[in-house]
Amino acid sequence: MRALRLVAPLLITISLTAGVLLAAPVSADSTTVTPALTPTVQVSVMTQNIFYGGDDYDLSTGDFCPVANGCPRALHRLAHIIEVSGADVVGVQEAEDNTRRLAHLLGWHASPQAHVISRFPILDPPHSHGIFTYVEPVPGRVIAVANTHLPSTPYGPYRVRAGWSKHRVLHLERTLRLRALAPVLKRLPRLAARGIPVFLTGDFNSPSYLDWTKAVAQARPKVRYAVRWPASKALADAGFHDSYRDAHPDPLADPGFTWSPGGPETQKHDFFDRIDWVLHAGPATTVSSLLVGERGNPQVDLAFKNPYPTDHRGVVSTFDVTAAPAPVLVAPNHRRVITGPPSLRVRFHANGTAGEVVGLRRAGKPRQLLRQANARGRRDGLVRIRTAHLRPGRYDVVLRDSATGRTETTAPIWVYRPGSRPQVTTDRRTYRVGSPIRVSWTRAPGNNLDWVSFFRCRLRCDGPGGYLAYRYTDTAVVGSVTFGRDNYLNYGSVRSLAPGQYVARLLTDDGYHAIGVSSRFRIVRR
Repeated sequence: MRALRLVAPLLITISLTAGVLLAAPVSADSTTVTPALTPTVQVSVMTQNIFYGGDDYDLSTGDFCPVANGCPRALHRLAHIIEVSGADVVGVQEAEDNTRRLAHLLGWHASPQAHVISRFPILDPPHSHGIFTYVEPVPGRVIAVANTHLPSTPYGPYRVRAGWSKHRVLHLERTLRLRALAPVLKRLPRLAARGIPVFLTGDFNSPSYLDWTKAVAQARPKVRYAVRWPASKALADAGFHDSYRDAHPDPLADPGFTWSPGGPETQKHDFFDRIDWVLHAGPATTVSSLLVGERGNPQVDLAFKNPYPTDHRGVVSTFDVTAAPAPVLVAPNHRRVITGPPSLRVRFHANGTAGEVVGLRRAGKPRQLLRQANARGRRDGLVRIRTAHLRPGRYDVVLRDSATGRTETTAPIWVYRPGSRPQVTTDRRTYRVGSPIRVSWTRAPGNNLDWVSFFRCRLRCDGPGGYLAYRYTDTAVVGSVTFGRDNYLNYGSVRSLAPGQYVARLLTDDGYHAIGVSSRFRIVRR
């Protein structure tokens, strides 16, 4: 039975089909009816938390890798699991700079901004701030894929187990995880309303209101009461459907626990739950949804060798999808660009008219194209633009109609010289206790979860230590953020900073690797 389950999603995924008759427009002679087809495809979407970049789990001991990021075997095994699962698109949580690396192991495309990898081409919208990306399952047609990782602590089910009241648990969820979902809830329903199939994958660090029902509370001793968990309910109210519950509507018969198959951070008597979801909105219908995990677990549909190489099980769901027309856009493969080889690769979707070019212009100088490549009348394609000898600064990649001079779309990039380093600065060198602190940065990688944080200086300021208040850069290569007294999303505030010496650092992609030049400052009493 398990072998058949392994084969089924592969068969489903390979059978990409086109041919749903939508309309029959009349041709120019008004006598011949030409059928118009819109592509209907089957796409398998997976969510998978890969545990600290996929290379920090020692599978031989079941513990953390003795050398930071020195155990790549887990990442290679994850690539094998993804390949065998039949997934076409994967939302990756805890990627920690390994989004491209995982995609490379599979021979796939990657969006480090959105933490999405795909066997199909990816078109990164220039102003999505990493909230979503476009995936092109058939030429000229797209689906939107978003991926999220909500705050993990304080964890609601642990608070239920500790005896918190339902009112107190709901207050925690509304002020923490629901608040963190605000950008997703603002952007994604608009895409679905335009007829674009939208998929949201993630480690939501919250159970679903579909699972904590009265019947479940009566059957599971740890579920002390039914809860309409706010994050899942808000997403349902916004039009999202839970693919696993589409395929397995009974939470008692099919609990589908994704937390946890075990791992270095899993508690001995943990609170098992389903916190990793593949959601969908817009023109998409669930065909199947399978739990991916370790051998010996009767809940698991696709079972793999123990130990499973991460502390979250995966979910792979297959959908019938009516892909939407792709927007006109240019998508450079990097937004932080170092001058010289290799060339900047730019994927585009154009109008397909003769004379369209993909070019590069300096920001603030809209007319002059410094470099350009002919799109050759194609609607979809990839061009390369040389970056050698460019002066540092901001540039725009543009799609332009050379016949009319009209710029059809743009995407920003930032150019730096080889050897230049990221830099973090604060607006002052000394602050009084509780005063706002403004932190600026340049030359950040532009990943979805790059972050700036404060560390206390002990004997030295360049040594290790626990981070204090922190904020994400929201994919900005160049930007700034103000730390105030508000403990935003439990990320800490200036009120947690006692008098002393501190350093502000830039860290990459939700990991603990500080890069570039940091900035020291002092907190003094009033």
